[in-house]
Parts: sequence; structure tokens; C-alpha cells
Amino acid sequence: MSDLRTMQLQLAEAMLAGSLPTPGSLRGDDKANEASRLAVYQQGYRIRLREALAAEFPGLALLVGRRFLPLLDDYVAAQPSTHFTIRWHGEGLARFLAHASPWSEQPELAEMAQLDWAISTAFDAADHDTVNAGDLAGIATEAWAGLRLHPLPHARLLRCTCNIDAFRRAADRSGPRPRLRRGRQARHLLVWRPMLDVHYRPVAPGELPALRGALNGETFAHLCERLAERHGTAALPRMAALLAQWLDEGLIGRLTLPGEAAM
Repeated sequence: MSDLRTMQLQLAEAMLAGSLPTPGSLRGDDKANEASRLAVYQQGYRIRLREALAAEFPGLALLVGRRFLPLLDDYVAAQPSTHFTIRWHGEGLARFLAHASPWSEQPELAEMAQLDWAISTAFDAADHDTVNAGDLAGIATEAWAGLRLHPLPHARLLRCTCNIDAFRRAADRSGPRPRLRRGRQARHLLVWRPMLDVHYRPVAPGELPALRGALNGETFAHLCERLAERHGTAALPRMAALLAQWLDEGLIGRLTLPGEAAM
């Protein structure tokens, strides 16, 4: 390994550990000693990570308030960035908040981070065409049972117990901080980006089985069977209404017919 590469690795380790490189590869002068020089890099590193994370998690910032920076510092210390681009450092924040004390004592924090991250990744996802009603017009009647409706690749279904979407909405609109509310039962949120803007909305209990099935790649017949458990003989009309809604929302990215490649 070259001397330059060795020095770079030592400096990187020192920035993360908060101690001077060994053997010493930094030199001081009459303006600043070795420790002061290293502190500039250490502080700059943490500030840059904070800035990037704050941009990715506006809902979490509003929810946490004054404790947001200590939260980010805890995360940076526990999980230093391992990516070449700073953009992906926040990928593990929701998981960290779900398991690290004291943050894990408030499950709404991990839920909020999960929603913020889903919105961020949907925004950065590659553009994708969506299916419209005209694309369904030529499908033969006998092919509908085996038809598969594939939501956009970046679409995410999130489970939550609190009104985290209200905090994200307030953050998006620079509105006042909402009051945190915990529901008696878990609810679900859908996140997707049909065109330029990311959308997120609650999923009604009656929609959830079919939406979950579509995300899992199940056939149209199986989606109707899922709805039949709740709606009985009205399952097919209900599925037709959901299909019309999903098409209107730009949620469906492609179709797969029995024995054919994706359309």
C-alpha cells in the first residue's frame, strides 16, 4: 500500500474515532497544532452529514424538535457513512431509531424516518411510464383472471401507529407542528411518484388486501379473492373501482398477461 493511501486511511479512521492518527501524519505550525487541524476535519464531516440528513428527513425534524441534532449525532457516531455518495447515508436511520436507546422508546420516530426515506427515494427514483385505461381496452375477457397489475417499482406500503403523515405534510407546507396522535389500531400509508411529485396517502382497510396483493405480484383473480373475504359477492365491482382509482392515481407501472412479457 502506498504511503499516500496509508495516510488517507489513517486520517479517515482518526476522523471517525476522534483521535490523532498513529503514527502521526499531521503536522502543526504556529497557527494550529495537530489536534486543532484534525478537529476541523472532524467537525466539518459531522456538519456535512447533519446537513444531508436534515434535508432527507424534514418530517422527523419537525416531530423531534430541539432533539433533532443530538439524534443525528447519535446516528452518525453509530453508523458512519459507508457510501461514496452522502445521499444514501440515511438509509439505516429508521432501523437505528427502532433499536437504539433512548430513541427506540418512541416508535413514532422510526415510523417517521421510514416515511421520510420512502418519499426521498421515490423522488430520486428513475422515471417510469404508467398504465392508463386505454392499455386495458384490448385485453381479452378470458385473460383477466391471470392479469397482474404491477405498481411502480418505487411504491412503498408503510405500517404506522401514529399520524406521521400529518407531520410530513406540515413540514412540506412549513406549517405548525401537529399534535402527535396514536391510533388504537395500526394504519398503512402508500408512497409513490407517478410523475414529478411524490404522493403519499392513507390506505383504507378495504383497499389494503388488494393493494398488498398487487405489490406482491398476484393475479387479478387472487386480488378479487382477497376482497371477497370482506365484500362477498361485491368483490368484483369493488376491485373494478380500485383499479380505476389506481389508474387515475398513476400507481400502476406495467401489466403482465398470462404467458406474456410485461406490457
